[in-house]
Amino acid sequence: MVWSKGYRELLKLLSEHQEKLSDLQVDLYGTGEDSDQVQQSARKLNMDVRVYPGRDHADILFHDYKVFLNPSTTDVVCTTTAEALAMGKIVVCADHVSNDFFKQFPNCHTYSSNNEFVKITLRALSEEPVPLTDEQRYELSWEAATKRFLAAAELNQKISDKVPSSLKSKTQKLQRSIEEASAFLHQTMSGIETARRAFGAIPKTLQPDEQQCEELGLVLNRKEKVSHTLML
Repeated sequence: MVWSKGYRELLKLLSEHQEKLSDLQVDLYGTGEDSDQVQQSARKLNMDVRVYPGRDHADILFHDYKVFLNPSTTDVVCTTTAEALAMGKIVVCADHVSNDFFKQFPNCHTYSSNNEFVKITLRALSEEPVPLTDEQRYELSWEAATKRFLAAAELNQKISDKVPSSLKSKTQKLQRSIEEASAFLHQTMSGIETARRAFGAIPKTLQPDEQQCEELGLVLNRKEKVSHTLML
């Protein structure tokens, strides 16, 4: 039980519309660092709001409840909303991007204003939940959620398939430039005796001697330096 889970928003809505919701009984469940403050705020209301310690979501205690109120717009995982719908409850939640997925279910009622919250809550109390179809139950399962996650993350596609052609071209040009720069640096450093030895070359092998030229079939021109291809 922490304020960011929607308790602050709910208590504010109840406080602003106590007269219209005077017959409403609200039970809050949760255990957390803000439990004492939530209880103190609930006691200030002139309506029946009770605060109880947290219980497991599958507890038989929740079977008799018909409506689940979740005004939170910060708890983007929304597992409690999914569980409530899967249990056949009517859910009243904010018209928010985090709840877009749940709008497809007939038992999910969203509100976009305080007055609409009151209207929808009272309507939810007066009607019965619509039975879920097998397809709707599947959409609320972890298996379906995992498939949606994999599809959204595009983990089943090769990285090259997801890269735009323009970005591929730029990447290839950059890679080619790096390779050319590396080759130039290698060619330059290989002509410096100190650098060659630092990289493990055998001393005094920058230019082949007469014996090496003979073994390699090279013609040694004393006026010209032979290409330094013997670097190790």
